[in-house]
Amino acid sequence: MPVPATKTRLRLICPGLFGTAALVAGLDAPTPSLDRLLSRADCRETAPRNPLETLAGAFVVPASPDSDLPSAPLCLLAQASVLAGDGCWFHADPVQLHPDRNRLRLFAGPALAVLPAEAAALVGTFNAHFVADGLRLAAPQPGAWYLRVDQAPRLRTRPLHTVAGRALDGLLPAGPDARAWNRWQNEAQMLFYQHPVNQERERLGRPPVSGVWTWGGGVLPRVSGGPVLTIADHPLALGLARAAGGSSLGLGERSRTPLAWAAPEAGPPPWEVLIFWDALWWPALTGDADAWCAALQDLEALTARLCAELTAGRVRSLVLDDGQRWTFTLTAWDQRRFWRRGGLRELKYSR
Repeated sequence: MPVPATKTRLRLICPGLFGTAALVAGLDAPTPSLDRLLSRADCRETAPRNPLETLAGAFVVPASPDSDLPSAPLCLLAQASVLAGDGCWFHADPVQLHPDRNRLRLFAGPALAVLPAEAAALVGTFNAHFVADGLRLAAPQPGAWYLRVDQAPRLRTRPLHTVAGRALDGLLPAGPDARAWNRWQNEAQMLFYQHPVNQERERLGRPPVSGVWTWGGGVLPRVSGGPVLTIADHPLALGLARAAGGSSLGLGERSRTPLAWAAPEAGPPPWEVLIFWDALWWPALTGDADAWCAALQDLEALTARLCAELTAGRVRSLVLDDGQRWTFTLTAWDQRRFWRRGGLRELKYSR
């Protein structure tokens, strides 16, 4: 019996989906819904992509090959909207810089666990030191810091997720203004080195906050289109949705039927619902097997529900995108390809 026609498409972007060989080898819980989707969908390989640029690509964001994606002001729009339109902003994420022989390695992310009082003290010291340089640090979240500059520098930078855990050789900001930019980043490291916050963190056996990593700078861009509904926790996804004038929900609210908001008054069809599932991403980057497996089980439950929407005819198509290399497109008819076998474990090793 034919499935009723629908105008809604679901796109699920999951950076970190395939993890690493070690993570997949240690996976012991079954993922039947995810395996069926991966094996029965039409698979397409793309050129290597940055997951944040993949996310921005779902919206109509002006892009330039000579400049960074301005993710900082877009994230600020979600986390501190009153600041977002005030000039040029960069991410300035707190990081630990750890000496490794004659190199520095960068560590960041949830494991750093900066407390609100610690963030306030470090940001206050930074701002007092750099006031004459026209630099101002803001921390709307303890682990999410942003840097405002009076004049946009000529720089190309690397997102934090591409440098975490790596030595910094060849990864520092580059461009005509890079020398001055890297000089004050070094000053910030020296400023934080003997800071009372770090002395106390080290006394307690916690990693020090020994610097900031700046990236994704620019002014708030005009976003002229995007999905009718965005479901995500990541501030870039929520900021993009807000800039585009679309609806948004947090991942914790996903138990409500996403399609309820894909109504005709939202605009001409087709209507796209975008889910940015980043719970796998940082565990995959850091090799945190427990966190990655737990997030994968949550994704398995979500996949089962979305495939049920597809079977019931409430979704025209479901696209699963790892944000980096692979897309899998599934329709209700495709789900009948029972002769196709395989899944997450087999796909990881064959690619």
